[in-house]
Amino acid sequence: MSEIKKKKRKLNGKFLALVAGSLLIILSIFKVPNFINTNKILSLGYSEEALKAINQKGLRRTILKNEYYSDYLNEEIVKEDFNIKYLRLYLITDYLDQEYFDYYELLKEKKSYNDEELEALYSSLRIYDLKPLLIYDKLENLDDYINDCLKNNNDANHFNVNGDYLHPYENIIEISEPDNEEVFVSLKHYLGDYKPEKLVPIRQENAIANIYIDTKALDDFNQMCSDIRLEEGTYPFYAIEGFVSYDTQKLYYEQNPNNTKAGYCDAQTGLTVRVKTDEVISFKDSNTYKWLLNNSYKYGFIQRFPEGKEALTGHSAEYNYFRYVGKDLANKIYQSGLCFDEYYYLYMN
Repeated sequence: MSEIKKKKRKLNGKFLALVAGSLLIILSIFKVPNFINTNKILSLGYSEEALKAINQKGLRRTILKNEYYSDYLNEEIVKEDFNIKYLRLYLITDYLDQEYFDYYELLKEKKSYNDEELEALYSSLRIYDLKPLLIYDKLENLDDYINDCLKNNNDANHFNVNGDYLHPYENIIEISEPDNEEVFVSLKHYLGDYKPEKLVPIRQENAIANIYIDTKALDDFNQMCSDIRLEEGTYPFYAIEGFVSYDTQKLYYEQNPNNTKAGYCDAQTGLTVRVKTDEVISFKDSNTYKWLLNNSYKYGFIQRFPEGKEALTGHSAEYNYFRYVGKDLANKIYQSGLCFDEYYYLYMN
């Protein structure tokens, strides 16, 4: 019996050694590659914290295969708001937030830019250079646009380019509801020979003689004129232009091609006013102008062609030209900090 026990012990010892060896082999199969891959990721420049995030997000294989690394990616990948979908963008830029991601999708959806084109744009430009792309037709030469933006040192409050990317009067959209107070008119949105049905004269207290406006805007304009009289340090303003007909606009254009073509002018809606004060200083330097910038939206009016947006509107800045869009929309545009063109293409188109 003792010999049998000895044989069993020998067999058990061999079996245990075999099992232990197998386990070591299995562990080495998984451990060694993991150790090697960990070191590879760290050697790319990632921190221990970033390594942990990479593993948690299932990005190890992608990062190793492509040898993805940037200082910005290393910083951002550990954050809760890191967006895996835009992994490549973290490699080519040093600032991203939800607004950038939203514009990325809008430019794909509305302007048909592909990922390669968008990465080229995002690698060089900030959001204030990307926003105008929603207004322009799809660009054929991205490098020209990128270089143009970089030369002009744009910022969040000012956008300027030397090239013409707006292409006025091309790819025209005919306006289907011209009598809507929120109607968007531009050098690419055509009113035809539309004339408002309910034009009324502005009383002479608030306008020179024979200035007409759509009845939808009349009460709010008169109220705005009344309220500024209660403000110290401001001059009352009055309208010197309101509705301009298609035929009159056509005549203006024939006399000067720098004017807007007939059918493409907000004044034809009957919802605009050009105002004036009797101050001796320029209107844009006046307290009245400052008051209008800060308060006109409360009455449903916006400055139609603000300074710094010329490359988007196709118009030079017009400090005394205001358009009625209704109180709700005017408030939204004012709060957004966008001009009407930007707001339309982002939220209304």
